[in-house]
Amino acid sequence: MANHGLVCITRAGNDAQKFIYESDTLWQHKNNIHLVEEWITNDISSTKIRRALRRGQSIRYLVPDAVRGYIEKHNLYSSESEDRNAGVILAPLQKYARGCKQEQTL
Repeated sequence: MANHGLVCITRAGNDAQKFIYESDTLWQHKNNIHLVEEWITNDISSTKIRRALRRGQSIRYLVPDAVRGYIEKHNLYSSESEDRNAGVILAPLQKYARGCKQEQTL
């Protein structure tokens, strides 16, 4: 990271300076991290996008048109897809989930 930089745009409810301070790696490269303070509050999150879609609400203007088109084409985040995938653990999380189950049985 010594030859590269990182630009971070702050988000309401998060303290970017605190994240940097609490991480040894980020602290080591703090001079290469450039924070852009959010001046128009944007509290749009993936959780809110998924909730709106489950409720049949529009996400127009919340995500790029190409993203909205992909979600619609593949019927992502609808009530039906949420029900169909209930209890499914994504592949990257399966190892973690197995470890938690083993700990619970001990």
